[in-house]
Amino acid sequence: MPPSLSLQDARDRLGDRAVIFLEPADFVDAKVAAGREAELWVFDLATGQIRRGDGKFHALGVVAHPGGWNLGAVIEEPNTASPAEGPHIVGHIVVDVNPRGFVRVRTAKGLNGPVMELKPSSLSKGELEASGGAPDGIVEANPQRIVGTMAVFRNDVDFPDEEGMMPREFVAQSTDGRSIAAVAKLGLLS
Repeated sequence: MPPSLSLQDARDRLGDRAVIFLEPADFVDAKVAAGREAELWVFDLATGQIRRGDGKFHALGVVAHPGGWNLGAVIEEPNTASPAEGPHIVGHIVVDVNPRGFVRVRTAKGLNGPVMELKPSSLSKGELEASGGAPDGIVEANPQRIVGTMAVFRNDVDFPDEEGMMPREFVAQSTDGRSIAAVAKLGLLS
């Protein structure tokens, strides 16, 4: 087994306010020189999490599972507090639907390659539903590994059919579970 030390040992040696930059040195140097140090990914000794310095997007940490064990989890939008009641919403999935029943589709870059999606967005990214109304549904991407839920909104808007697909066609071709779940949650597969 490689040499190891506990989180408390690391705090004792480095101080509990220390962070360890996790990005390549040239990237760290460039961000620090530009005054954008808070955008760097770090291991934070105070929280025991991997996170961005500004707390945006997500963090990776060990959480207590309700089943009585600890596990590594993605903590979406760590700067937002969980509400006393209701779901902890960390983003929106906006489903644009035109009068002919097409859903607007776009392609994004994912960790596994290109992904066909609708319009999912974290709170940090900010492509959110603008009306401020109640969501049409709530979905979870992986409730055993991800802390946070996504609010689903239907947006009836006209757009050219070429910008979209029929919902069943989209579900058959996409691998984006968030967007597929949103289509199903809205009952667009009937």
